[in-house]
Amino acid sequence: MKRTPLIASLILTSAVIAQDKPATQSSIDKITAKYNASEIVDVHPKILTDQIKPSLVVVQFTYNGEMGKRDFAAEGIVIRDDGLVIVPSDFTPRGVPDEQMGDFKIILPGDDETEIEATFLGRDDRYGISFVQATPKAEDKSRKWTPLKFVDAKLQPGDNVQSVGMLPKSAGYTMYDVLSRVSANLRGPTPQVLVDGSLGGVGSPVLNEKGEAVGYVHNQGGDELVHAVIGEGGRPIGFVNIIPEQPLLLDDSRGAMLAITNPPHLFVPAGDFLPALENPPSPGKPIKFPFVGISNSTGLTKDVAEVYGLKPYTAIQIGDVIPGFSADKAGIKKGDIIATLNGKPLERGDVPEETPQIFTRTLSRMKVGDTITLGVVSEAGQQPRDVKVTLDERPALANTAKRYYAEDLGFSVRSLVFEDTYSRKLPADTKGVIVAFIRPQGNAQSAGLGNGDLVQQINQTAVTDVEQFKTAYAALRKDKPKDAVVLEVVRGGNTQIIRIEPPRE
Repeated sequence: MKRTPLIASLILTSAVIAQDKPATQSSIDKITAKYNASEIVDVHPKILTDQIKPSLVVVQFTYNGEMGKRDFAAEGIVIRDDGLVIVPSDFTPRGVPDEQMGDFKIILPGDDETEIEATFLGRDDRYGISFVQATPKAEDKSRKWTPLKFVDAKLQPGDNVQSVGMLPKSAGYTMYDVLSRVSANLRGPTPQVLVDGSLGGVGSPVLNEKGEAVGYVHNQGGDELVHAVIGEGGRPIGFVNIIPEQPLLLDDSRGAMLAITNPPHLFVPAGDFLPALENPPSPGKPIKFPFVGISNSTGLTKDVAEVYGLKPYTAIQIGDVIPGFSADKAGIKKGDIIATLNGKPLERGDVPEETPQIFTRTLSRMKVGDTITLGVVSEAGQQPRDVKVTLDERPALANTAKRYYAEDLGFSVRSLVFEDTYSRKLPADTKGVIVAFIRPQGNAQSAGLGNGDLVQQINQTAVTDVEQFKTAYAALRKDKPKDAVVLEVVRGGNTQIIRIEPPRE
């Protein structure tokens, strides 16, 4: 097989991808002269692309919110021969209610852009991956899928890697290669690999010189993408903030420019997320997320650790202990320091601030019901004492809560979840609903109703939950359509009365 110098390919590829000035032959010669014959790619990029091209697809869903519908699409990777596909969980963010995501499809790139019906199986927050399963019609069930197998391969600085990205729909979902070299392995809340060049867009698989899938490009952070929701006549009728993201959305022409001019430089090694691929969620059976009931923890700096006599340890100090959960039941208090987990020092990050996130990540990959042993220090000079804690299940999040849209007055409410009462320092059995959406320039907005308001009464009738609010609201608007809707809400610890006038005829 013809051996292709990596650095020459990298420069030429980057010149095309970044639309920069072409590298001169002299500049290529100067750089390639630094490398010996062993530091070159053994597999031609085109062969790698051809091998994995059938494993790369487009995943699309329809956002059906209060302001209208909008399709979103991202690069997906087939991981099983029955059409199981993974996408970064940022594509199905928790900021979007589950019930507002529907009509999932898997699109096969190509001139035909074949669409196959699919089902959203759920997210695995522990690893930052969402799962979509092909559910083809009878005539499509004979389709053969080509899964990409990820392997846990150790990567070292200087290793050659290649990613295969996908340009947006406006460019025909064209796939493109990017070659680079590993610069560093980074510790932190999510282990990451830094490259000295660039990578394909978010969701792209990363391959080593053997053609093995050794990672995928994840969310790099960046500016929030704000999308207009288009109504009848092509006019924007509202906006939805979907993903704070670099190149990810393949339905957005802006993504084409971002993928080219602002490419990612980090990817997650496969060894970090392989367990997620073995046990995907299923509809009605989401991944159970372990939870101990501590929050607002901070990583101890070297100086503070020395004060507590914990210089050899990486440790965290607890900012708050949530009543009723396992840490509280085990007698752990606010201000206590956790120095060990199951007899071993806590995993260290690149900076102390990362330690609480790494600790949470480590716990999240255990099982609900597991018993762990924490080495806890309550006072300076103490040696860590063992405290056994049984892992609870994380309470439900807002994206899973039931919603109701009072369309005529322009606001939505949803069920209360644990975070609502905890953040407001309210009893866990508090009744009511949370205002989750307010239509711009609608009657509710004009009346001063605010997102996050806790509604506890509607026209002097106590509100218990979403279903009861829906029934009471519908009866009120039917029986007295010209009367105002009066809501008693809690905002910032204070009770307010919001009077919403009905729409004018």
